[in-house]
Amino acid sequence: MRIIVSTHDSLAPVKGGGALRTLKCAEELKRRGHDVIIIAPTDGINELGGIRTHWLRAPQKQRSQILSSLKFNIRLLRKFLQFAGSTDMFFVHNTIAAATIPFLRFFFRFRFILDVTDVHTEYLAAAKRNLFEKLATPFALWLEYWILGSADKVVVCTNAMKDLLAAKGIPAAKISVVYDAAETDQISPAKDPGAEKAVLHLGTVDRQHGVDLFIRAAPYVAEKHPEARFLVVGGGRELPNVISLARELGVYDKFLFTDYLPCEKARKYMRSAAIGVIPRLDTLPNRIVTTLKIYEYWAGGLAAVSSSMAGIAEIAADGRDILFFPSGDARAMAAVISRLLEDGELRGKIAAGGMATVRKYTWADTIPAIIDIALADERP
Repeated sequence: MRIIVSTHDSLAPVKGGGALRTLKCAEELKRRGHDVIIIAPTDGINELGGIRTHWLRAPQKQRSQILSSLKFNIRLLRKFLQFAGSTDMFFVHNTIAAATIPFLRFFFRFRFILDVTDVHTEYLAAAKRNLFEKLATPFALWLEYWILGSADKVVVCTNAMKDLLAAKGIPAAKISVVYDAAETDQISPAKDPGAEKAVLHLGTVDRQHGVDLFIRAAPYVAEKHPEARFLVVGGGRELPNVISLARELGVYDKFLFTDYLPCEKARKYMRSAAIGVIPRLDTLPNRIVTTLKIYEYWAGGLAAVSSSMAGIAEIAADGRDILFFPSGDARAMAAVISRLLEDGELRGKIAAGGMATVRKYTWADTIPAIIDIALADERP
């Protein structure tokens, strides 16, 4: 069976998250004997893991997320049309790369599987938007849910996301939940000297990630613990703003900002910290996901701290493998961080709980589960 695997995420170099999940799914499909072709951003690389790739530029999103996605899908459609007539299945990660698939099905017969870890237009609806984006958002929301409903099967990453899709009219019978995972064999829980004084935010620094709340919590922590250090490992559109905020609040000298790093280098910073934070606001798009950070913090032996959100609460328990704080409350976040800095026994307990929990969420289990769903009842 010929299968096209596609995503909007860059697969080379793989930075983690959806890119890693997509590439591993492609490799599993190939391992099971299928003819797999990847059509995705690959930085010009024409083969990944022995799989043929047709590459194109990733959506940039600097000016307008909607226009960027539209341009990306026009480029993607040209690639899809080369193979649509001889393809048995399109396996697509997230709807940003799937906008043209339902229209192709009017002319070609193939199976359509969506693997979804974010509902992207819900982030747009919750973000600052220009006038064009404000006008286009209602249609973009309708279109994303229509694309989701057009798929033969939808794999989602939480029950909260499944409930949302079902509430939008997508039949629950076609929705399956498979939680995300971590490369536990690639992440060491070992710690460098002094790590017990450091607090880490790992990953992208965009508006939805709430890193500004971490910055706002830092002065309260530093007041009680002047020896504390803070690390923001990753880049994004909000990085200049959070750096400016750190300067404004007088805590810039207590922070390390790395900007974008290759995945392997970024993960090494987990050795330098004992506490990992997830400061996202409890908005709809954040509420229905788990975020790869929680799995990587657990695998890296960090005590996890997070705003309380439904998706994460499906896999984590307050006081067992995480400490929650009320969303958007910088003082409450600082109090939880300070508690862990002060109490080494509690910090060790939460970190150990996370390492025990993450053993349930490995790619060795997750990827075969996704592909089993995709390949069941293979013909449309």
